[in-house]
Amino acid sequence: MYDKFISFLKEHGLYNQEAMDYIKDKTYYINYDGNESNGFFGCFPIMEGNIVKDIRLCVPKMIDDITVSINIHEYVHLNKIYKHLNKEYIESKYEDVLPMAYEFLYLMHNDPEYLDYYIEKVKSGDDDILKLFVTFYEGTNKLLSKKKQ
Repeated sequence: MYDKFISFLKEHGLYNQEAMDYIKDKTYYINYDGNESNGFFGCFPIMEGNIVKDIRLCVPKMIDDITVSINIHEYVHLNKIYKHLNKEYIESKYEDVLPMAYEFLYLMHNDPEYLDYYIEKVKSGDDDILKLFVTFYEGTNKLLSKKKQ
C-alpha cells in the first residue's frame, strides 16, 4: 500500500522528498480497524506564537485504500505546514478542502463505496465549508456524467 501512496503523490505533483525525510522520525502510526473513533489522525504543527517550530504526523498504518486515503489527506496538510517551518503560519478555515479533494480523487478510483459513505458523513456533519465542497464535488460529477452520455 505504501507504494500506491507514493505513486499517487508523485502522479499528482504532491511528493516532496525533503518533507518525507523530515517527518519520518516524527510520525506516529496508529492501528486502524475501520472504527473511526479508535484513532486521532492529523498533522500537528508545534508552534511558538505563530511560528511553526516542529511538526508531528499521526496516521494509520497503510493496510487498505481507506488508510491510504487518510494518509494522503494528512500528507497534503504536511506539505503546506512544512513550507512554513520556522515561519509564520495561521490556519485557515478552508484548511481541509484541498486535502479532502485529493482524498476524494484517490477514493474515486480505488474505493468508490467508501467515498459515498464519506460524502454522507461530511453532509451530516457541522462543517459548512466541507459541506459546500461536497456539494461542489457532487455537482461536478453530475456534469461530467452528463457529458459522457
